[in-house]
Amino acid sequence: MMKPLRHTLGLLLLLTLAACEKDREYRIQISPEEILLACDASAEAVFTVSADAAWTLSYTGEGFSVTPDNGARGETKVTVRTTEANPANQRRRLGAITVHFSADKGDYPVGVFQKPAVAAQTVLLYMPGRSLISYYENNIEGVREAVTNQVPGDGRILVCYQPEKHSSAVLQEIYYDAVTNRCETSTLKTYDSFNAGSAVHVQQLFADAAELAPAQNYGLIIGCHGKAWVPASSGTIPYSMRQSPPNDVWTPVPGAKQTRSFGDSGYELNITELAAALESLAHRFDYLIFDDCFMANIETLYDLRSVVGYIVASPCEVMGDGFPYTRIVPRLFETSAVSERLAKACWEFWNLYQNDYQNTKWKEQSGCISLAVMSELDALAEVMQRINEKEKQAFDINELQYYKGGSTPLFYDLGHYVALSHKNEPALIDEFTARLDRAFPAESRLHTARFYSAYGQGNHTVHHYSGVSVSEPSTTFAVENRQTAWYRDTH
Repeated sequence: MMKPLRHTLGLLLLLTLAACEKDREYRIQISPEEILLACDASAEAVFTVSADAAWTLSYTGEGFSVTPDNGARGETKVTVRTTEANPANQRRRLGAITVHFSADKGDYPVGVFQKPAVAAQTVLLYMPGRSLISYYENNIEGVREAVTNQVPGDGRILVCYQPEKHSSAVLQEIYYDAVTNRCETSTLKTYDSFNAGSAVHVQQLFADAAELAPAQNYGLIIGCHGKAWVPASSGTIPYSMRQSPPNDVWTPVPGAKQTRSFGDSGYELNITELAAALESLAHRFDYLIFDDCFMANIETLYDLRSVVGYIVASPCEVMGDGFPYTRIVPRLFETSAVSERLAKACWEFWNLYQNDYQNTKWKEQSGCISLAVMSELDALAEVMQRINEKEKQAFDINELQYYKGGSTPLFYDLGHYVALSHKNEPALIDEFTARLDRAFPAESRLHTARFYSAYGQGNHTVHHYSGVSVSEPSTTFAVENRQTAWYRDTH
C-alpha cells in the first residue's frame, strides 16, 4: 500500500529538482576584465574565471597565446603569454579573449594589451636620511596600496631610500604583477656607498633611475627634511660671516610633534647643488614634488626654475605623515596635462589635512600647498626688480604673514610682503599680483586655517596666503640671503 506513495514522492522530488535546476541563476565572474602584459616576449599575465558551470573561450588577434581554453565549475586560472616583444613607445592592443558561458548563453570579453618598451612616465620617490624612516615606510606602503592592475598603467614608479644606514641606499620598483595579481617590489640597484649630502651621488641616482626605467616623461618626488634655500651645514659661507648665530633656528621646542623640518645632520644638500645635479642629467624631470617643509620659497624655486617644469611644495612645515601617497599616485599617472595632474595632487594633500586630519598620526589640521609654474618665475623676478627700485614703505613686521614659528620666523608670505612694503605703488602691486597668479595658479594655492610649527607656539593663523614665501624681511641669514640668485636678480 505504501509503494505508490513512495513513487509519487520520488517523482515529485525529481520534478522539484528539475524545476529548481531550470530556475537556477548561473553566475560567472572574470577578474580582471583587462589584461596588461609586460613589453618583453614571453611575458605572462593571469586572469581568473569563477563559474557555476562549464565554459569555453576563444580569442582573436596575434602576438599572444591563451591556456587553458575551457573550464568546469569552480575557479580556473587562465594564463596569457606574449609571443613577441613590443619595442614601440605606445601601448599595443594585441586582441581580445571571449569567454563563452553556455549556462546563460552569454559572451564575456577580456581585452589584451601589451605595455611599451619605453614607459609613458617614470616617477622616482627619493627619501634620503633615516630620522623619518618610519614615516618613509608608511609612505611606501601608501604607494603599494595605490598600485593596481590600472595604476601606474604604462608608467613605472621607483623608490629610493636608506632602510639600513646613512651610507647605503636601495633603488626599488613597485609594480603590479600580472601573474600574482597583486603589488610586488623588486630591487633594481643597491648602493653600498651612498651619501645623500653628495651632489655626485644624488646625480648618479637620478641618472640610474632613467637608465633602469626609461620613459618618455619623468617625475620626481623628494620626501625628506627641508629648510628651503638656507645653506646646509656644509655651506660655503663660514659661520664667522653670519650676522647672528643660527643655533636656535632649527631647534624644535621640547615635546614638539614631528614635522619634516630639518635634515639629517651631515647629510644635507644645498638647493644650488640639487639644481646642478638636475641640470647635468641627460633627461629632464617634468615636475618635482617636495614632501618637505618650507620648500615653496621663492629663493628656492628660483634656483630650480631652469631644471624642472613644475614644483609642488609647502611654504610652511609638512607634518610627519607627509603626502597621502595612496591618493596622489593615481593622480600622477592620469593621462591629462601635467599641470592638471599636479593640481589634483595639491588638492589631495590639502583635503587630507583639511578634512581627514584625524586619520593622520598627529591629528593636526595643518596643510598648506601650492603649485609653481617655473617658466613664469623670470617674469615675476622682473616685476620684483622694478618694485625694489621704489622706496620701501615702513610697516609692522608683526603684521606680516609668516610660515615658521619660534623666535626666528625666517619665511614670510611673498605677496603680503610686497603689498605691505610698497602699498603706495598700486599699479606695480597689481602687475606683480597678476604675475604671481600666473606663477602660482590660484586654484592650487590651498591652505588650512592654521598651520602647525614644531619651533614654537604650536598652531599659527594663516591670514594672508599667496602660496610662496620669501626670506628677505628676516634678519636671520641675511648675509646668505643677499647671495641667492633671487635677491641678486631683483635688486
